[in-house]
Amino acid sequence: MIHAPWPRGGAAASGTSFRIVPVLLCAALALAACALTDSRIKTKTVEIEVAPNANADNALAVDLVFVHENTLLPSFTEMPSANWFKNREQLKLANPTGIEVHSFEVIPGQKGPRFKVEGRANDALGAFVFAGYDTPGPHRARIDGIPTVVLRLGEKDFAVAAPAS
Repeated sequence: MIHAPWPRGGAAASGTSFRIVPVLLCAALALAACALTDSRIKTKTVEIEVAPNANADNALAVDLVFVHENTLLPSFTEMPSANWFKNREQLKLANPTGIEVHSFEVIPGQKGPRFKVEGRANDALGAFVFAGYDTPGPHRARIDGIPTVVLRLGEKDFAVAAPAS
């Protein structure tokens, strides 16, 4: 008697295909999930413009925060700037590989600096700006979907825009 390596129909053949389909479906879903959760930021540069009357004519702390872990993204999405600056050092210590922080201090009327996203920051899953205004408010923005960010720091808050053409 000759045995075929694969069944040729009947119950055995349909049973095999019923086992293969779920495996293929699971593999496809796993790949799709990786693509959704593994997206990288689009931001390549951040340009800072400070209004002459920004922050009641006082210097202003600005932090660019690059988040590298999915589990951290939700907390940064809702975190007000005051909480960020109050807890910044502890957050950096608790997440040494999960976040990357670039800090600036700007003065009213200043043009620049221009920050180029390089190195590990390119692989971040999210990018946020926090500004240390003396006025109440969230003073936070998520910028990872904008390739070139113009950060306009005004008197009591800031705006994020793409550069004028």
